[in-house]
Amino acid sequence: MSCYKLELGEKLDIIYEGLGARLASEFYIPLLRRTKSYSRVSGYFSVDSLVIIATGLAGLIKNGGRMRLLVGLHDVSPELVEAYKLSRVKAKEILDEFGMKLSRDLENVADEISRRRIEALAWMLANGTLEVKVALPKKTFLGLGNGIFHEKLMIFKDFDDCVVAAAGSANETRFAYEVNGENLTVHMSWREGHLEYVRRYMDRFEALWEDRHPDYVVFNLPEVVEKKLKEKFYPSARPEVDPLEYQEMRVCQTLVPVSRLVKHLGEVKGFAHLGIGPLILYPHQIYAVDYVLSRFPHRAILADEVGLGKTIEAGAVIKRLITAGRVQRVLILAPKNLTRQWLEEMWYRFGLRFWLLDTSRWAYVSADGSTHTLSRGDNPFDMGGFDLVIASWHYVRGSRKRYPEILASRKFFDLVVIDEAHHARRKRYLGTGKIESTRLYELVSELSITSPHILLLTATPIQLYAVEAMDLLNIIGIGGPWVHEELFETYFRVLSSEPALLSEEDILKSLEMAAWVADQYFERDELERILGKLIGSDGKKIIDYFLRRDFRSLVKYGSFDSVRMLLLALNPLQLVMVRNTRDKLMQAGFTFPERDIKEEPVELAVEHKEILEMLDRYLREEYGRYEKLLKKEARTVVSLVKSVYHQRFVSSFTAAYQTVVNRLEFLKALLEGDREALVRAASLMFADVELEMDEDEVIGVMEELLRNIGRDPIDREINMLRILEDRLRDFSPKVLSLRDPKLKKVASVVKEFVRAGHKVLVFSKYTDTVDAVVEFLVKGGFFSRKEIGVYTGEGGKIFRESVSDFIRVSKDEIVRELEEGSLRVLVCSDAASEGLNLQAASVVVNVDMPWNPAKVEQRIGRVDRLGQKARVVYVRNVWYPDSIEAEMYRALFMRRELYNIVVGPAQEIISDGLRRALDEGRNYESIRKIVDDTLKRVEELKRDLVKVVGVYSGSAWFGEKDETTKVVDILQRFIFKACEALGLGVKLEDGKIVFDERLLPIELRRWNGVSISVGGGNALTPAHPIVKWICEEIISRAHDRAPGFSKSIYLVRDGDGLWRVKVIGGEGGALEELTPRNILELLDELLEVEA
Repeated sequence: MSCYKLELGEKLDIIYEGLGARLASEFYIPLLRRTKSYSRVSGYFSVDSLVIIATGLAGLIKNGGRMRLLVGLHDVSPELVEAYKLSRVKAKEILDEFGMKLSRDLENVADEISRRRIEALAWMLANGTLEVKVALPKKTFLGLGNGIFHEKLMIFKDFDDCVVAAAGSANETRFAYEVNGENLTVHMSWREGHLEYVRRYMDRFEALWEDRHPDYVVFNLPEVVEKKLKEKFYPSARPEVDPLEYQEMRVCQTLVPVSRLVKHLGEVKGFAHLGIGPLILYPHQIYAVDYVLSRFPHRAILADEVGLGKTIEAGAVIKRLITAGRVQRVLILAPKNLTRQWLEEMWYRFGLRFWLLDTSRWAYVSADGSTHTLSRGDNPFDMGGFDLVIASWHYVRGSRKRYPEILASRKFFDLVVIDEAHHARRKRYLGTGKIESTRLYELVSELSITSPHILLLTATPIQLYAVEAMDLLNIIGIGGPWVHEELFETYFRVLSSEPALLSEEDILKSLEMAAWVADQYFERDELERILGKLIGSDGKKIIDYFLRRDFRSLVKYGSFDSVRMLLLALNPLQLVMVRNTRDKLMQAGFTFPERDIKEEPVELAVEHKEILEMLDRYLREEYGRYEKLLKKEARTVVSLVKSVYHQRFVSSFTAAYQTVVNRLEFLKALLEGDREALVRAASLMFADVELEMDEDEVIGVMEELLRNIGRDPIDREINMLRILEDRLRDFSPKVLSLRDPKLKKVASVVKEFVRAGHKVLVFSKYTDTVDAVVEFLVKGGFFSRKEIGVYTGEGGKIFRESVSDFIRVSKDEIVRELEEGSLRVLVCSDAASEGLNLQAASVVVNVDMPWNPAKVEQRIGRVDRLGQKARVVYVRNVWYPDSIEAEMYRALFMRRELYNIVVGPAQEIISDGLRRALDEGRNYESIRKIVDDTLKRVEELKRDLVKVVGVYSGSAWFGEKDETTKVVDILQRFIFKACEALGLGVKLEDGKIVFDERLLPIELRRWNGVSISVGGGNALTPAHPIVKWICEEIISRAHDRAPGFSKSIYLVRDGDGLWRVKVIGGEGGALEELTPRNILELLDELLEVEA
């Protein structure tokens, strides 16, 4: 049953003023649709007043509700004006006389609306659901004239006993209702401070109704009036639609056919990409999603370049598979700092309620704030009801001391999605023959055995060696000869080398491998068609030899170019990998902004240089001592931790302080044997980083050192750390000196761009630095808190003056505040560098530089992306001028190499170069030499890559256009026409459809401001929540009836779960299936149907 509070809640105003038709549509009709009892007092007893009183009663009748009506005589005969007291007998005589007059007036009711409303009163009277009484005053008041019963009161009660009480102007004449307008004051029982007024109104009505009021005498409705109502106005059918609604219904009925088709359009073949939610995909994303879904099982690699929307593509695949019923249990594994973003993306973009495994709380949490605490003995992947799960692959892969729970689970997932899947690989050690699998590779390889569908996401499918692509292919399930590294390398060597450098044996081996792919994945007819299209004039002979497996004749008589084209066509990467690039999109007409990249070196005073030198000396001498004392495997762990500490030290003095404090707590726990404190301190180090090792390995190495060597080196380190803690104390979060040189430079750069009218993204790898930047900008008076937003792995935060603090908000709210609100600066960790569309900003300020250049490119990609309106985006790198990061990235940016490196396999070369510089760079000259050596390696790799363009490319969108723009245009026209029919205010403002929020259901208000642009959030699609609601409202208010149309329209569901639209045109016409273009033409026709 309906409830005022839940369904109308904030829609109800406290004051209503205006013409009667407006009050009818905004107040009476929606309220009475949800009412079980209605008590009404009117100061007038006339035909006009009965018509007004009956407004919306059809809804009450439909509910099976009841009404009590008390009316007053508004026009007393002249002789009574001279009297002082009115006897009950005399009053009855006056009432009967008045009843006769009203009965005569009822004979003259002519207009349709009045008649239909009085019919509702008659129906209720005849069926015992309406009681009517009439009140007269016991005294008249000389000199006051007519209108002596000054009451207008109404009390509505719903099925949950919520009460709405209203009082207003006494003048209920037709003229006042239609010309001058009414006014009402409304009170609601569930609102604070209203209940006392509601009780007063209820008490007053009961006193009048029960004839207990000292000033009035009350009678039943005169029989003559009741008789006239029943005889003349009793309707032939139960009234369930108010006349005003009936007019609306007629208009709505013309929109029923188009509403039905729009409602299901996102499930129709050719338009399924518009059915995933309030999101319009770019054409290359539509291609990627359709490509994955065209394969079965759905196993694929999404490898679009940085910033082209792999997360959206994966979400769309998941949504369509769930909607079609092809999968039920889905697991998304991502780096820890991206898991919250995945959670919000699935909820806000696709309406999918995933559960995030929060290991710090040992609980499942959802984007809507729900939490389910787990017991320590629970296997989280066995829990019933948690079928859509997101988890950090850093945790799920297990550790040396913890077997992965997911591999011990009794349940399997239908679909497993791996973000940053290039971490799932086998490391090759050049010259040694040693191959070492990462824990993630081992985990995903196991999951791929039990899970039928696998989706791998990576912008860099090859990190350093071509055979790394084989690792991803093995996870996908490409078997046969493709699992052998030697054969794999041979195949790609044949593809990328000059014929003179190849042996015939290598070519024959490659053809054997291609034949295996042909047998496994192609029907003969399809294979002939594809090869014939690619190979050209001598294709028939080549194809014939290939199909007969006469490879020697093929090599002998076919050109090498034909052989290479055949091998390229049957390259398994072409079958399972989708890779769209910026170059291909630009060739198709898309544009990207120019980049203006400059460095902003930090000016260091003597004290700051001393602090940096002390931090560097600590790493090289005190912490670096462990590298000499430990064995090789343990040295690797210590070296990796050292690189993390260095990056935190040069991020900000605040991050350096927090690192020193955390290290002291770790060493203290180590010496005291406090395992819980050890794990807690070690976990803090991993909060913002992605490393192959885990907390157990770090703890294990230090425990081994303590056992074998003793505590002397640890005590020496603690002494040095205490000195550093003291030197850095002014930059601790509690103090945060405004003398911090790096934060001063950041604030200066940001302020300059904001003054010039830009919105700015400030990036740091570390949450400690993010927090310090925010506090520094406020404390230094550069910006107010409400001008600054925050986005980290924990989600978004903005300042609310109502609570005088930052509050958690969704990713969509962050984007909206940056686009439309007061945010000028968004300070982010690298969690915001992926999957967020922040085109409202046009400046990126890097407070620190990640060692993985892909992360830098991802940061820039938040503003340098499709949909950016600015012609130029600005990148400013704030760094200590002599740091190894500054040396490396200065060289890369000067050569304009960053993007080329990121989209190629050279990332690891850069990371290795930075690690070498940290370990070996004793002075400027040695660091400079390491940087030069690193860049030479990159150049060599680039030359090799030029030879194999296309070999590792996978499948891609080729620029075909789709009908999305036309669909958006039709939906926009439908929205405005439907809103006019529904009386829902709507306007187009700055490329967004904005609705009168008061008339939207509460749960839909956050979706207001619907974008008509491609690629953005909250976009106009058939699956948008407001569009779906409007379709339902049109159908509901039309009572699911539609006028005749020249064509019969049918929706027929096919085996793939999508609808086909079929029509029969005219009598005796044939059933015809419509193409997507025909469907759009049909929608155009349906929008032109008139009442």
